[in-house]
Amino acid sequence: MTKVWFVVSLLVLLLWVIPTMVSYYKNQKVYSTKVEELQQLDKRVGAKLDAKPFHSEVFKVDAEDSFDKVQVSSIENNAYEVMIDMNSEKISTFHTFLNNLSLNYAVSVEDNIVYEELNNSIRVKMVVKPY
Repeated sequence: MTKVWFVVSLLVLLLWVIPTMVSYYKNQKVYSTKVEELQQLDKRVGAKLDAKPFHSEVFKVDAEDSFDKVQVSSIENNAYEVMIDMNSEKISTFHTFLNNLSLNYAVSVEDNIVYEELNNSIRVKMVVKPY
């Protein structure tokens, strides 16, 4: 009987305890990686730590400093549709702008971001929703 209990306890160890322990350490590693990524958000170049409340006219003026044409229109559910026209060479500037958007303004980007290529320029359409 002792040998049977030993085999059962060995099976429990191999089939339940060890996989649970391995899963725990993998999740702990993923967690620490995510925490490091979030801490790096505060240290990005050009990022402001104090997010301004969203106002369509202020946002438009700030965005027009970097891009050719910016249109902000109000849509349903307290959201805004933003259309940005820019030269195709400024796409990296737009990606930096997009990365810092929620750090600069209290908004979240809803749905998908749509890119349209027009001759030598790019039009970007996105929906932002203020907090």
